[in-house]
Amino acid sequence: MISIIRGTTNDFSLNIENEKGEQYTLQDGEKIIFGVKENAENSDYNIVKMLTSADVVDGICTIKLTPTDTAELSFGRYYFDIGLQTANGDYYMIVPCDEFYICKAVTQKEATQ
Repeated sequence: MISIIRGTTNDFSLNIENEKGEQYTLQDGEKIIFGVKENAENSDYNIVKMLTSADVVDGICTIKLTPTDTAELSFGRYYFDIGLQTANGDYYMIVPCDEFYICKAVTQKEATQ
């Protein structure tokens, strides 16, 4: 489960391992796809991020959400998953469908002087 405050910056990292438990290195032409949908059955994403081998540092994929990614979304429950698409078109589920919450903030950013 992921919970984030609407309209804030959020980064989370993912370490990918192969079936032997060894760190997997993303190859040219492969991509990590992070998708968020209000309903898992919807065809359109509310948020989608794609990472390539250029986005991976020391085997760690960092998915970065900016304030604009969530600013217009309604508060509540969504669903997400993360997949790996290979250069030849195979698709592997890295993180299966789970809940993604957009929450209200209790505090707020203070004005700078």
